Amino acid sequence: MSIYLDNMAATPVDSRVAERHRAAMMDHPGNAHSIEHSVGAQAQDAIDHAARSLLHALGSEAEEVTFTPGASAALWIAVEDAIARVAGRPARIAATAVEHPALLAALRRAEREGRIRLTLISVDESASPRLEAIEAALAEGVDLLCTMAANNEVGTVTDLTAVATMVARFGSRHLVDASQAAGHIEMPGAAAADLVVVSGAKIYGPRRAGALIGSLGRQAVSLAHDLFGSPDAPAAVALAFAMELRAVERIIDEPRLAAMRNALQAQLVAAVPGIRVNGALNSRLAGSLHVSTPHIPGEAAVGRLWGRVAVSTGAACRSGVPGPSHVLSAMDVPKWAREGAVRIGLGRFNTESEVEEAGELIAAALNATEPARRHA
Repeated sequence: MSIYLDNMAATPVDSRVAERHRAAMMDHPGNAHSIEHSVGAQAQDAIDHAARSLLHALGSEAEEVTFTPGASAALWIAVEDAIARVAGRPARIAATAVEHPALLAALRRAEREGRIRLTLISVDESASPRLEAIEAALAEGVDLLCTMAANNEVGTVTDLTAVATMVARFGSRHLVDASQAAGHIEMPGAAAADLVVVSGAKIYGPRRAGALIGSLGRQAVSLAHDLFGSPDAPAAVALAFAMELRAVERIIDEPRLAAMRNALQAQLVAAVPGIRVNGALNSRLAGSLHVSTPHIPGEAAVGRLWGRVAVSTGAACRSGVPGPSHVLSAMDVPKWAREGAVRIGLGRFNTESEVEEAGELIAAALNATEPARRHA
């Protein structure tokens, strides 16, 4: 069986969350919009309770939660909300150059349609947004600023507190994509954000479940209803429960992941001459290890690990798309580092022994050599 180290793309579902989801599907068969009978009302009550639980787990003081069929859908609705809030002109939206491909695709589509004016904010060599670039964009006038709490490829954590201070000074609305970070790190700067996106797929929860936290305008609410239909009560219940578990258990899980990640990094650095570790080494997600090899293209290294270790070259939604990662391109790393990149994501279900075994296999793949046989 393959050792799963692609937790940045999606985490395995926690059996406790799966059971809660199953129970909710049995307990709440009604449509939450069927207000003519008690079964529909019970489904809506379950959604309302899930919203309160999610906010509590995140430590959020927001009052509204819109459950969506995933984080990408939530990001798209956030863009449409910004457009709907201005009349008679394109919305002015600024986003860091390393945002998730789903958000960047929505922004570029709206830009082509003439509905927004888009400003891309540069990042440094670790993928951290340049604060002076954010300030310059805000000073020009921005209706919505889009940032990530943590990057989904290299794991770099954004200084949201500093960003929030600038946003407050200029009075812009702020969208934080917390899909990769929520449930894994503290996000004090996200508390002041107008909109925050979370994902069940990154917290050992349901795959097709996301949430947009914060107040939406009437047009965006109507659009979400028209496109997504009635909210899924069982998915909302499972998402909230998964976040509740992370709020408690990450205190133990994340330090353990960081220790395993550091051991794996040391193992690869010792075994692969010229290897490069990408991202902010002192400010990244505990399970994140992003490396580049000078010996072989990343796609080839990942292919050599097929059936043995599951890793990737970048965001899952870009899987199979030719060309270097937009994140690495924005970081302006050397060409060989863009071409030889491999993303490794550890999760709470990984063990020390399997990570050590995976390290041997990954090192061999990055060196383009056959791995040595493990002693019995």
